Amino acid sequence: MQLVHHGKKKNRWTMRLLYGITESAALNAFDIFNENVSNFGERKKESRKIFLKDMAFPLIIPHSRQRLEILQTPQDVKQVIRSCGNLPAPSPGPRTTQGHSAQRKKCCICPRTKNKKTKFICNECNNFVCEEHSKWLCNKCQE
Repeated sequence: MQLVHHGKKKNRWTMRLLYGITESAALNAFDIFNENVSNFGERKKESRKIFLKDMAFPLIIPHSRQRLEILQTPQDVKQVIRSCGNLPAPSPGPRTTQGHSAQRKKCCICPRTKNKKTKFICNECNNFVCEEHSKWLCNKCQE
């Protein structure tokens, strides 16, 4: 058996240790899986790649779903997360009716010195916006 290190050379020994443990655990899991399942893949490298993807995706889904539900996550980050794979639909937030929320938060457009709190939510980006900065969409989404 040959130990292959696929990570970049890091100066931080803790990260190298974590990557080494993760890589060896994945390799051991793949070997056990190969022994239990016959004819998983015709070529060893392709079957290992498929196995690692199938193993990693369920581990990534909860974190990705959580990042999508956070209102402060930038829209470009949300688009990248959605483009990476088929994620289950996010659970509905604390909205009572469309455009309103049960909780009050600061307007995402007003300066911090105004400290305007509102219950209104933009239908497009799901950010809290005060009445001054909203119509049916917040001013950012209308542009």
